[in-house]
This record gives sequence, C-alpha cells and structure tokens, in this order.
Amino acid sequence: MQYRAIPGLGIKASAIILGSGGFGTGELLERTFAMLDAYTAIGGNWIDAARVYGNPIGDVERAIGEWLRARKCRDSIIVATKGAHPPLSDMHAGRLDRQSITSDLEESLEALDVKTVDVYYLHRDDESRPVGEILETLNGFVEAGQVRLLGASNWKTARLREANAYAAAHGLKGFAANQPKWSLARCLVESDDTLVQMDAEMYRWHRETGVICTPYTSQAKGYFMKLQDGTLSEKARERYDAPENRAISEKLLALSQQTGHSTGALQLAYLTSQPFLTLPIAGASSIEQIRALKEAGGVALTQAQADALRTMA
Repeated sequence: MQYRAIPGLGIKASAIILGSGGFGTGELLERTFAMLDAYTAIGGNWIDAARVYGNPIGDVERAIGEWLRARKCRDSIIVATKGAHPPLSDMHAGRLDRQSITSDLEESLEALDVKTVDVYYLHRDDESRPVGEILETLNGFVEAGQVRLLGASNWKTARLREANAYAAAHGLKGFAANQPKWSLARCLVESDDTLVQMDAEMYRWHRETGVICTPYTSQAKGYFMKLQDGTLSEKARERYDAPENRAISEKLLALSQQTGHSTGALQLAYLTSQPFLTLPIAGASSIEQIRALKEAGGVALTQAQADALRTMA
C-alpha cells in the first residue's frame, strides 16, 4: 500500500479509501468488524462514512465508532464523514443552514465516538445559499477542534471555485478535499440529478489548485469486470455500457496483459496516478475484495499509461 502526505492531518493517508455503505450494527456488526480488520491488515487507514448512511440513519457511523473503540486505533485511522444531506423525501431541499450542519456534525461525532472528524464533507450543495455563510459555519467547527479538514461532495466546479476564493479573501479555511463521482468509465445516465460527476472543467480546477480528490463510485459499479466475464446487469448496462467504455475495457485488458496487474487494480491505479492527489473510495462486499485492494494501492501508472486509458482535460 502506498501512502500520501496530507497537509493538516497527523498521519499519511493510504492510497485507497474504504467506503462504508454496507456497514452497520446489530447483525451487520460482526461483518463490519471483519471488513475493517481486513482493510487495516492490508495497510488501509482512511474510512469514508456519512451521517445519512445506514438503516436507521447513522447506523454506519455507530458501527465504525464501535470498531474504533474496540480496536483502540483512533490515532492511526483517518475518519471522514459527510453531513447536511437533503431529506430523502426531497433531494432538492437544501440543508446547509447553520443549524442543520451543526446538528449533523454533532450527531456524527457522538455516533463515531470521536472528538474530531479528520475530513468533514458537505454531502450536497444548496446553490441558493451564499458560500460565505456556509464557510463561516464550517470554520467554526475547525476553530472548535471538531474538524481538521473541510470537504465538499457533489458541488459544481463554479461553486467550489467561489467558495475557496471567498475563504482566501477572508482568511478562512476553504475546501481541502472534493468528492465527486469519478471512475475510469464515464457514467452515461444518472437518475439522481444532485450528483456531480468529474468533468474537464473540474479536472482542470484540481490541476490548478491541488485540492485533494476523493472520488466515489470509483469502480463504476464493477462495470469492467462484469463486462469482461459476461455478468453485466441491466442497471450497469444502462449507466455505463457504450462504445467509449467498451473501448476503454479493451485498453484495460491490454494494459493488464502488459503489466501483469489485474484490471480491478488498474482501474483504481488510473485514479491514483493522476497529476493531482487522488485517493479513490473503493467499495467491497467481501473480505476477498478488500484484500484485492492491496494490489491497487501499490500500482502506479505513468501519465502516458493513464492518458492512454482515458483523458480528462
């Protein structure tokens, strides 16, 4: 596993972040512990969560909190979570007012049983609300020692640029991390119009600013592997199956034969080998899949190899 230095964090971050969407307490707790143990065993140390994850909401954070407490490993783990998600009944109803953001963070801190969240993302944007007001709220958390780094998820590039310009002009902390939807395969159809996918404009912004990118859906729902073994689901076909992604699949297979690395490792290495710091969030449904992430965390592509797979700028 390779590691990257993150300004503002006390430890280096593993190249692959572990997503936690399937975690939980109760009957899920034993499996959650096993998955987290397997991840740390391969050298992983960054866990991504969200206040809205779990059934009931918050259950994923509670499970992670139990694991951190049981393993006594808080100081060696980067804990990231997201808050201010819109109500599930109305995804266009913003929750970026001070009270909503504050209550979500406080509930996350309690559920995770931590005093500080290492990276705190806003899960969605509300473009009707001024960025200055939002950043003033977030900086209060940093000053109180509740948050180390600020992040945004599913924010458009123009808003990210505006927010960090406001922060620079007012002596505030801006967004140090951005969490868009991004994988080697381009998503063709998205049923949720509040999600923001990496595009050429955002890519250029990352290159210009050096803001960390921690993309979700980094494995494209297993598109390449399922395409190659003939198990592509109808949903995956609708979202990803197009000539451009099939052409990438052929290039991926050729690079696998050339390098000896699995296609699963190479599609994540495409992200970790970008010219700006990119730490993909990987999901896993089994211990075997987590162990396979070790290979991905140790592979580095040249810029030419990455660009040959897919160019973004």
